Amino acid sequence: MSSTIVQIANILAPGMFLAIVGLFWHYKGPRFPVDFVTTLILNLCMPALLFHTLATSTVPLESLGRMALATLVVHIVFTLAAVALLKLAGKDWRLCVAQVVGNTGNLGLPVCFLAFGDEGLAYAMAFFAVQCLLLFSLGEAVYAGSASVSRVLRSPVLHAIWLGVLVQMLDVQVPEMALQTLQLLGQVVIPLMLITLGISLAGMRAAQLPSTLLWALIRTLLAMSVGFGVASLMGLEGVARGVLIIETVVPVAVFHYLLSIRHGHDASEVSGLILVTHIAAIFYLPILLGVLL
Repeated sequence: MSSTIVQIANILAPGMFLAIVGLFWHYKGPRFPVDFVTTLILNLCMPALLFHTLATSTVPLESLGRMALATLVVHIVFTLAAVALLKLAGKDWRLCVAQVVGNTGNLGLPVCFLAFGDEGLAYAMAFFAVQCLLLFSLGEAVYAGSASVSRVLRSPVLHAIWLGVLVQMLDVQVPEMALQTLQLLGQVVIPLMLITLGISLAGMRAAQLPSTLLWALIRTLLAMSVGFGVASLMGLEGVARGVLIIETVVPVAVFHYLLSIRHGHDASEVSGLILVTHIAAIFYLPILLGVLL
């Protein structure tokens, strides 16, 4: 029992420490350029990590494809359930995007890596890649009120995914110099995203606390039901099962705050949901990891 507790602490502590660094930076350090860092990660470092992980992964493409399909099923089921609940409560159905898309990058990737190693990271990257494609196509269309094919086609994440899969399928030998460069860029992602997470959360305030607490609870319970249900439905086992469940139940993604502001929406409800679900994750993630491990 004690060894399991130590293992869970070792998984969660590094991410928490880096988020705390961001928290202190927000109050004591010079201004942190969140927009610049987000742009750098999404347009350069994250594509490098995706390509390198997919191109060099020892996890069979068939297994990664199964994870990608399971991820798609998670988002379809989760979205339908979230829309139904929001409409039943008389709330804006467009909040379903924030309900469904969790913090699979800043939090999910490091937790899956620390819990399951390189295999866990590969599966988590497959989940994250599918989610990115859905968020920056259909998800952003919901925020913007209109779809944009050109915006999706310009996404470096999209091109990193198909290029990485192609290299893996054709067994192309990428020059070692290029792989080393991509690996260095990719290594920036997890620590920088965790620090940015701490900075972003430090600047948020929970508005309408009773309602926010209720919807955070509903969202967490719904995410767990969908995660365990889809993993069982798709017959996932071992690391793949653990990663799918963790990535489904991680708290609401911080990026929703930026998307809400970018498209002129009131970000107070979204920011409250982000803040409360991240605080709640401190308590429910260790329990979840104890079950999965």
